[in-house]
Amino acid sequence: MIGVRIRSRLLAACAALALAAAPAMAAPIVGSLTLASDGVVDNGTNLMMRDLFVPDSLHVGLRTGNFVLIPVRSAIVGGTLDLMNLDGFGFSIPGVGAFTDTGVKNVIGQRTASNLDVYLLGVFTPNATGPLAAFDPSPSSVRLSLTRTGMDADFSVSFSGTEAAPPAPLPEPISLALLGAGVMAIGMVRRRTAA
Repeated sequence: MIGVRIRSRLLAACAALALAAAPAMAAPIVGSLTLASDGVVDNGTNLMMRDLFVPDSLHVGLRTGNFVLIPVRSAIVGGTLDLMNLDGFGFSIPGVGAFTDTGVKNVIGQRTASNLDVYLLGVFTPNATGPLAAFDPSPSSVRLSLTRTGMDADFSVSFSGTEAAPPAPLPEPISLALLGAGVMAIGMVRRRTAA
């Protein structure tokens, strides 16, 4: 009887040690974060004529969920949008963490002379000592919107975005455009094989 008690206590102690030694799993980040800008460094041409957009003084705007731990107006470093290399998009919030694009499902949505909409998938990785340190690197999406207003020399370009964790679904006009492009591609392949 004494041997059974010692054995059960020994097993309980071993189980407690195993649990203590196991790495703790942090929770994923949940919420949204607005990327706000004072505009875009612009060369004066319309949004169809450019592929590189550099935000002017990008900072944190509205936040929800776990992102409320980041102070409003915190500086954001990076955020340059290069339409020729969407896979290279990223930004960091010093002392907080960084968003890195994963190169999957990056889509240019609406693009006109005055509007541009881009959807990117990536991961937000918190700094080990920042306000989000208790969270794991988390899948997220960034949707960027640029709008050009005014004519000729009297114009301005707004640059804003929203990061969402978990990733926001692909916006409806963009997903419909992808579906349409897929249907057209299938039609072209069928025409080639029939000819």
